[in-house]
Amino acid sequence: MPLDVRIAGLGSHLPGPPIASAELADALGEPAGELERRTGISVRHHASAGLGPSDLALEAAREALARAHTDTSDLGLIVFATATPDVSFPGAACYLQDKLGAPTIGALDVRAQSVGFLCGLELARAFAGQTAPGGDGRDGRYVRVLVAAGEVLSSGLDFSPRGRELTPRLADGAAAAVIGPAEAGLRIGAIRWQTDGTLVDRFWCEFPASRHHPHRIVAEDLAEGRHYPRVDLEGLAPIVRERLIRSVREVLEDMSWRSADVDTFLIDYADPELARRIAAEIGVEAARTTVPTALFGHVMAAGLPIALERLASERGIGRRVLLAAAGPGLSWGAAALEA
Repeated sequence: MPLDVRIAGLGSHLPGPPIASAELADALGEPAGELERRTGISVRHHASAGLGPSDLALEAAREALARAHTDTSDLGLIVFATATPDVSFPGAACYLQDKLGAPTIGALDVRAQSVGFLCGLELARAFAGQTAPGGDGRDGRYVRVLVAAGEVLSSGLDFSPRGRELTPRLADGAAAAVIGPAEAGLRIGAIRWQTDGTLVDRFWCEFPASRHHPHRIVAEDLAEGRHYPRVDLEGLAPIVRERLIRSVREVLEDMSWRSADVDTFLIDYADPELARRIAAEIGVEAARTTVPTALFGHVMAAGLPIALERLASERGIGRRVLLAAAGPGLSWGAAALEA
């Protein structure tokens, strides 16, 4: 593994105009002011009909490739983190590969939900620079890896009072990062992420389900709303708090950093207020903490990289960056980046 694998370029894309809470309030049966106060989210973005996560990621990937001075012919692998692929199969990475005009290389999806970007970073670091067979049979190298993250969650939400918990929180968007041995950019440091499968039904979308026979979904499931995402935010709060804090502290220890050394802390969860409380308990002050969900809704795998790109472009992120997220799985984790 190369000793100095870095994020050489970033790109992000939020579709369409922002959707204010007032635009959702009537359908969800809640005053706009109360909806915003309860969720901590004022705006979110929804993709237009016909657009999938690979369409959103295409814009972000082009931007990341340009900033990394990288051509698609330099890529050896595409990793796409998403919980909402364009179709059941093949994966969104295959669609993105085609739309980019990338060569015949490996293209795979990662299903790690809100920690998908962290998982993508770890995979990219493992592959970047490693020798592998080229598409034409010659020895090649994974010189650069494109890690994309994208979600179109809005097309699967319940826009009725029954969906008041998650519908105003979940949103669409995409980001991409070009990763490989480089002299400039953000070096990928310690990464810690884990999943507890005993909690799968505490934050999930049950249907359509391939385990359900003879059809993946039937009228009764639709009537009960079992095809919409559901979450127990109250019950998960103490679990998410304890596990995210542990992961973040492990990453800080791995890097020999103190919380005061962190210039920018991005912490993402469907409940922005819990994310802020966790940051405060870790010891990172509010001025150095950004909660992506509070800015543009919870975009699961894409939340962290969208916020990272936007902050880096708009005001800078300093030398030491800490990423943390939690979501369905239950999955959680943290990662360190250093300029």
